[in-house]
Amino acid sequence: MTRAVAAATLAAALSTVGGAAAHGAPREPATERMLPRTSTLSSVRPLTLPAGSARTAATWCGTASQTDRSPNALAGNPVHWVYAIPSDGQDRLSDIASVMQTDADEVESWWHAQDTTRFLRNDLAQFPCGLQLDVTTVRLSQSGDALEALRGRFVAVFNAVSAAGLRSTFTKYVVYYDGPVSDENVCGQGGSDSSGFGLAVVYYRSCAGVSTAAVGAHEVLHTLGAVPRGAPNACPDEDGGHVCDNVDDLMFPSIAGVPLSAKVLDPGRDDYYGHSGAWPDAQDSPWLVRVDSQVPLALVVSGQGSVSADVPGLLCAQSCTTTWNGGTRLALTATPGPGSRLVRWGSACQGAAGCTVTVTSGVELSALFAPAAFPLTVRVAGRGVVRSARTGIACRPKCSATFPSFSPVRLTASPANGWKLRAWSGACRGSKRSCSVPMTAATSARAVFVRA
Repeated sequence: MTRAVAAATLAAALSTVGGAAAHGAPREPATERMLPRTSTLSSVRPLTLPAGSARTAATWCGTASQTDRSPNALAGNPVHWVYAIPSDGQDRLSDIASVMQTDADEVESWWHAQDTTRFLRNDLAQFPCGLQLDVTTVRLSQSGDALEALRGRFVAVFNAVSAAGLRSTFTKYVVYYDGPVSDENVCGQGGSDSSGFGLAVVYYRSCAGVSTAAVGAHEVLHTLGAVPRGAPNACPDEDGGHVCDNVDDLMFPSIAGVPLSAKVLDPGRDDYYGHSGAWPDAQDSPWLVRVDSQVPLALVVSGQGSVSADVPGLLCAQSCTTTWNGGTRLALTATPGPGSRLVRWGSACQGAAGCTVTVTSGVELSALFAPAAFPLTVRVAGRGVVRSARTGIACRPKCSATFPSFSPVRLTASPANGWKLRAWSGACRGSKRSCSVPMTAATSARAVFVRA
């Protein structure tokens, strides 16, 4: 299957999850349109908010990147932000990234005001001015003219984001597309498939006068599964993926030129957020930080190596503590440094194979790395021979061999006729003929034989 076909199939899945498409031919995901009273638009006008809705603009101080920086500042399923432009588009990241940062701050404040126990886990990176959005720039292969029509644009954005390596099923992607648009009433598109992969696309040059923060928050909720089929106030199929009972609901199918603060997150708590029904609830999404259930995970790393998790947020080459939503399940991978190996996990995991852990109160982990092998030197005094159970040591009066680290080596002293073992020294002690050397470091042992 070609990438384009796969992308089209995904678009159908996205639409279905959002409630906008019936089974069958691929279709674009849910779209958000402006109300008629704001339909006089310009395709190239920047964001203009209505009078009285002014907000404090943030200044993004990050640097351009074509990759997703790691590790993430917040542990857990992230929402990563992307600036996308057509192949011939002017790169205006230096200006638009500050709009994106302002929108992200506004969405976080709005969300927390709607639900004090949750906020969106935006992917943040440490920059000179502090923690800010980790923004990836993606340039599409098609020209602005080729993408001006709405049909196929979402699929093209998906293809470009995926080709840039941004395709983690643990991550939702908010994409600000900065290219010309012919349908100036479509503000954005978004949704998620069953694997967890999701795109929330804001058409930056569309819907002038409409808050891009409101559009972005709306599309993100699509990626979290809103509005699911079965919700009491879900719109008919032509506006599927939305609610039709309250024009102030953020998930109403159209949006006027009002600020995000004028919108409400599921006002009756009966459709898609914080409800008591059996259908999916976006409030339970792992892409939200649960303020009321944050649990630290302490990891002790010894030796040369690092530990990472499948869910972004843990990448430690030394002992660290990360904080997660309680109940998060992590598959951990230990990566030894050059010439090293994982000896064993400790505490919540055991052995030297894979490690899967659920983050709960009191859970701790450790990973022990060591050089792949250590030398063992044996000296013999008197007449006798020392041999190892493994091939390597069979010497008189001195020999050395290298053995895997932390794998005990059994040595046996065999005196010549008329001689006896008097004592061991070094890594072995006593006068028994056999001893076990733990091989936790480069080490040596000496066997002293005397006449019987």
